[in-house]
Amino acid sequence: MDSLDSIAFRLPPSSERGGPQVRADHRHQSGRATGSVLLLLVMLSGAGGWNYHRNLQLEAETEGSRPFESYSSDDLATLRDAYQSELSGVRAKFADAKSQRVRPKANVGSISGNVDQFAQTTQTSKRIRKAASNVAEREGKITELERELDVRSRLGQGLMRHVKRLTTI
Repeated sequence: MDSLDSIAFRLPPSSERGGPQVRADHRHQSGRATGSVLLLLVMLSGAGGWNYHRNLQLEAETEGSRPFESYSSDDLATLRDAYQSELSGVRAKFADAKSQRVRPKANVGSISGNVDQFAQTTQTSKRIRKAASNVAEREGKITELERELDVRSRLGQGLMRHVKRLTTI
């Protein structure tokens, strides 16, 4: 049997391997590359944090208050549809109140007749104003809901919203 020395893998002499100086140069080069990568990573993290904060401030300035922010998108769409279906009924009541408007006559002839006519005109005007207020309220809610849905579609939701804040310049 051969001796172990003849079977074992033999390293070249240290003079052929490059010696300790070559290993030190190699470690120095790899340390320089690691430092550069680390510096790049820190710079990108800092720039991303600054960009995220800047975009968050821009969103807050342009969006204003968002009363429906905590609702899910499905709930918002359902609520908007409910307000829209209710709006047609409220508009019909408004049209009905306007059609019941009575034009005052120039002179009824007696003071009590004029007072009755004034009371009837006042009551009709109150009904018209209340119906108009209901229409405006429903339209305002629908506008707010559509605005919230638009903001969500434009900026994204959840994780994607944070990614857009981080990466949008």
